[in-house]
Parts: sequence; C-alpha cells; structure tokens
Amino acid sequence: MGELRRDESKFFNYFRMTATTFDDLLGRLDIRVRDTSFRECICPEQRLAICLRYLASGCSFKEIHYSYRVGVSTISKLIKEMTHVIWENLKTDFLKLPDTEREWEDIASGFERKANFPHCLGAVDGKHIRILKPAKSGSMFFNYKEYSMYLQAPKSS
Repeated sequence: MGELRRDESKFFNYFRMTATTFDDLLGRLDIRVRDTSFRECICPEQRLAICLRYLASGCSFKEIHYSYRVGVSTISKLIKEMTHVIWENLKTDFLKLPDTEREWEDIASGFERKANFPHCLGAVDGKHIRILKPAKSGSMFFNYKEYSMYLQAPKSS
C-alpha cells in the first residue's frame, strides 16, 4: 500500500479509486478487528484493500493470496465479511428509497429524460465475478471462457 500511495495514478489503476476516496471509505466503515494470542489481526486498511482489489479486478482468490500473503480461505472469508460491512455502513447513505410520491416521479422523469425510458423507476447493472467451479455444478456457473457468478446492483437515474 505504501508504494502505491506514492503514485496516485497507479493507486487509482489498482483500486479504481483515489487514495483520498479510499481513506474516506475506510473512515466510514466500522471494521472491528482484534489480535488473538495466536496471531495478529489483518488491519482494517489491508482488509479493505483486499476486498476492493477483488471487486475492482475480478482476480481469483489465489492471485490475491500471492499479492497480499494471506491465505486463500482467509481471503474468501474476509471478502464476505467486508462486503457485508460495506453494505451495512453505506446502504442508508447511498441506496435510499424514495419516501414520497414526488420523489418516485422525479426518478421516473429522470429515466425518461436521460435514457428515453418512460415509467422506469430503476435499473440493474452487473459484473461477472470469477469463481472456482463449485463441486458437482456441471456447467451451471460457466460463462464465456471461465466460471463466474453474475453480481447485480441497482442503479438510479
């Protein structure tokens, strides 16, 4: 992280956000960690970095394992935990449902004005996230030339 922070363009290319945005996001999240008698914990900054690198790149857990020197199973657990922390800490600020009929009408008029979609109240966008093929799944998760899951997220006007 230290080396990336010295070059803003490399930091942005690696995480798909500026260092300032990364620090702001880190400050908004309630990431609770503590050392045990067996090992030191992975610090909040590194936890967020691992999660964001996975989300920004679609790298496999194994690739991230080599970059961060953290076990593959630890990365799997960490990404699940961090995406939950991000959702719980940011959902009310960034995914607010309209409270009034007027707010719903404003959303619909925005979709009609910007995209020529009348009566539209939302849209879904997505990204394929590479995964290891689950046992006995056949071709269920096979997409294009790899195994992946399709992550979807709502978009507003």
